[in-house]
Formats: sequence, structure tokens, C-alpha cells
Amino acid sequence: MSKQSTFKLCLVIALTITAASAFGAATTISGPLQMGGGTYSPSNKVTITYDSGPTATNAATYAAHSKHSAGDREVATNNSDPKMWWKNVGVSAVVSSATSTDTFSSTNWTSM
Repeated sequence: MSKQSTFKLCLVIALTITAASAFGAATTISGPLQMGGGTYSPSNKVTITYDSGPTATNAATYAAHSKHSAGDREVATNNSDPKMWWKNVGVSAVVSSATSTDTFSSTNWTSM
């Protein structure tokens, strides 16, 4: 399995299992997290921020952003678009906080 596919799978698992208890609260994952009957942990030095919450038209909205502490790319996704998006950021930048209403445009983000 490719690194990108593994990342997507881990991100989906993290969002799916934690979404029910996290509605309306932004969360940062940077270390081991108990989910269901096991533990999820992002790769070393990778931080994920996610937010999920209900809206007037859809009770299952979410967005997630991730970044390696020594990397110059931030990767993001949301529930309304099947693509993963990325943008260049400074190596010293911290991952931006996700909000469940995040949308990604081709002017700021590039689709994978």
C-alpha cells in the first residue's frame, strides 16, 4: 500500500471513530489515541487537526488537516469532496486548525 493510501486510510479511520463524540469540538492528534478497541497514532512528528459537526442540512460534516513538523506541505480533506488537497507552507509553520465548514479552492490548494 502506498504512503498516500495509508495516510488516507488512517485519516478516515480516525475521523470515523471519533466523529460521534467530537461534534463541534476541534481536536488535535499528535500522539496515541484510544479509539474503539485499539490505539491510533499518526506517524512520527505528524500532527492532524480535525473538526466534525452537524449543520442544518447534514449531520456528518468534517474536515481534517495534517502536516509533518519538518515538512513544507499541509494536506487536507473534508466530507464534501473526495479529493485530498495540499498547499505549500513554511517548514516551521504549525498545521492550521480544521473547521467542519472548511472548503478548498484551487487558488489556495492543489488537488492530489
